[in-house]
Amino acid sequence: MPFSARLREILTEVDVVMERGLQEYAFPGATLWIGWRGETVHSAAYGKTADQIYGQHKPVPTTTRTLYDLASLTKVVATTTAIMQLIEQGKLLLDDRICTYLPQFGCDAQKEAISVRHVLTHTSGLPGPCRLYHDYHGPAQIFSGICQQALVFPPGTRHLYNDLGFILLGEVVRAITSLNLDDYTRSHIFEPLGMHDTLFKPDDSLKSRIAPTEYVEWRGGLVHGVVHDENAWEMEGIAGHAGLFSTAEDLARFCTMLLQPGTTSPTILQPATIAHMTSIQQSDPDESFGLGWVIAAPYFMGNLASEQTFGHTGFTGTSLLIDKTHQLAIVFLANCICPQRGIDLNPYRRGIANAFARLFNNKR
Repeated sequence: MPFSARLREILTEVDVVMERGLQEYAFPGATLWIGWRGETVHSAAYGKTADQIYGQHKPVPTTTRTLYDLASLTKVVATTTAIMQLIEQGKLLLDDRICTYLPQFGCDAQKEAISVRHVLTHTSGLPGPCRLYHDYHGPAQIFSGICQQALVFPPGTRHLYNDLGFILLGEVVRAITSLNLDDYTRSHIFEPLGMHDTLFKPDDSLKSRIAPTEYVEWRGGLVHGVVHDENAWEMEGIAGHAGLFSTAEDLARFCTMLLQPGTTSPTILQPATIAHMTSIQQSDPDESFGLGWVIAAPYFMGNLASEQTFGHTGFTGTSLLIDKTHQLAIVFLANCICPQRGIDLNPYRRGIANAFARLFNNKR
């Protein structure tokens, strides 16, 4: 079968995976963008913004311009990119200690040793899920709460995925540039790339285009138009680990920049920087890390997982997958925690990835 016909067959299979997700109530709606060799081969929207009417929110069909809460994609799209820009500019070094820029954090010998590299590779020793919002309120208190956390292992000796380090990196950006993370990323990343719908703290005027997330009684009902992550919410919606909203169309621009460095205009990261941050720095059989980015992770990359494949997932139901070998990028945005959390999207992410793996391997 000619390759073009196989590609059409694979894209039909991808639609079946997405429709199955709707039928199995994995998500009320989603948007999907797939780029290959610099060209869009698939751009589609599925379902609606919510499963039913919630107060003032009446579900509408999703489009490729529907905004989703990106959750932990914030780490790589906003924070990692900002940090790597500052490194390129000579304002920061990978092995600089966090406490150099945030002296309050260096409150004991172990924390004093944590470097930017440790945080980007999740080897800082900071704890994993941490409900700071129970005891700390507002950005200053959340930062203070991080400073008081005990490390779970000495820096650099193991890896443990965590949010707290990326909150610190957002504060490092502010300490160096005198700009909050939202102002910095808007001026130096999103506006230059034409990502006009990528932002923290979306204005109420955008609410009709935003997919809601979880129904949370203690937060007043449906979380809609504000960040879902509770620690980021306590930080007034601007944090290095969560808080960013975006669309499939905007993230397509971002992925194209990463896959074709030097060919897009403007160049917000040098090709050598992109190659470095998307190469394995911390190896693990199930989930290796570059700088910020997850590499070779079969649990969501399926059979596309390799040392040349990087990406990230977000708790709300979002993910990016970028395969350098095949020049493939997949943007998958859903709100699987609407109306409640507990759904595993990885079978659907793998289903899409595996379809393309068969295409490239010419296997049925």
